Amino acid sequence: MKSHLWSKWSRQTAAGLLGVTILLGGTNLTVRAEQPPAPTPSISTWSLSTLNEGEKYGIYPTGWYYDGKFQQAIDAVKFKSLIESTGAKLDQLGFSKKDLPLPASENKGITRDTVMRAMHGLLARYELPAAFGIGSSSPIEYLQQKGIVQGSSEGLELDQPCTAEQAAVLASRLVEFSYDTAGQGAKGVFWKVKHNNNTLYLLGSVHLGIPEMYPLQKNIREAFEASDDLWVEADTLSGDMSYFANLMVYDDGSKIQDHVSKETYEKLQKVLKKMEIPEQAIEGYKPFAVSSNLSMLSLFDQPEQITAASASGIDHYFLTKALLTGKPVHELEGIKLQADVFNSLSPEAQEKDLNSLLDTLLADGGKEGAASFKQLQLDWSKGDAKGVADGLVRGGLMEGELNKNLIGERDKNMAKKIAELLEQDGERTSFVVVGSAHYVVKDMVIDQLKAKGYDVQPVK
Repeated sequence: MKSHLWSKWSRQTAAGLLGVTILLGGTNLTVRAEQPPAPTPSISTWSLSTLNEGEKYGIYPTGWYYDGKFQQAIDAVKFKSLIESTGAKLDQLGFSKKDLPLPASENKGITRDTVMRAMHGLLARYELPAAFGIGSSSPIEYLQQKGIVQGSSEGLELDQPCTAEQAAVLASRLVEFSYDTAGQGAKGVFWKVKHNNNTLYLLGSVHLGIPEMYPLQKNIREAFEASDDLWVEADTLSGDMSYFANLMVYDDGSKIQDHVSKETYEKLQKVLKKMEIPEQAIEGYKPFAVSSNLSMLSLFDQPEQITAASASGIDHYFLTKALLTGKPVHELEGIKLQADVFNSLSPEAQEKDLNSLLDTLLADGGKEGAASFKQLQLDWSKGDAKGVADGLVRGGLMEGELNKNLIGERDKNMAKKIAELLEQDGERTSFVVVGSAHYVVKDMVIDQLKAKGYDVQPVK
């Protein structure tokens, strides 16, 4: 079963997000090798921005985009799933519940009126603070007043069938409104620095996301909206990944077994068998690429979950928002520089790192690493910079030749470029997203900026 899943995933996401660097905050490089054309989602232009938010909440699967029915009337099964998942997301706000059931629908057709009243009914199940103002008007009027339903009452066509797309948009808006009104949302690790007339917002990224990391706290989203441009380590959304893809594989037709010891390869075969991955899936890749893929796969129960986690990564989220809003994107490093960092590792060091990972995977299947990474994601959501830093150090931040290449000199260069942004003439506001390790770990970018004399303040 897993061999089939691996094959499917490898066609879609190929050699993978580099798992080692996910924990290190190093990069978020998704390499796409030979694969069939990606399916086209059925999404309306008007809904793109909202769905970019809502798909991160875990209230509906993004597979809905591709089933050919997203813009058709929502069926009872999808409607039930959406209501239950949205209710579960609202439960996480922690409000006391009234003794009311989840809104339900008969299986005879679901109208816009049905869906809107169900969304209002979800809120009505809680003892809400006065800020929500619920109960002051009819359900439809309330949703209009709060921006959850947009458009005049004359144009709502309440008796018309509601599409899955429309229902997903309404649920997404409901969640965002509820978290914003409650003053909740993921806090991230977030700083602000001002110098002369320039302002920088510095947000640490986690390159693989989970629903608990969304919605982001409103002040983070507002800071992005107020910024003139976005700065990232590398533009992995619009950039050309072919250079990196070529560096990951041997260009002479040789295979990994030709470059590592017999003992290492036998150990690798045991891990592949344990993880139910066919040998041919990795045989053309260099040891650092194999290590990265195996490290990544060990974080998930199913390989295809990586695609969803990658799409929910913080840097990917903001790159997509920049694309949708036309905000300029700039790179602090670029794909080529990051790829060269990985390829600079000596063959001996690559094999040593691979052996270390293989020993771990043979011992516990990577369960401890997966649990630690989940805790790191949750610490990030709570805004616990120390917890994130401790998790990164536990993840081996200061160990191994590759890890040492990923930190240190790179952080000096990042701090230098960020300082240049602060010193530029004129008045500019920029939003800077890099891996959290570059911000939260002692003596990295934040500390280096402070050492240069800048007043860097955490944003709560």
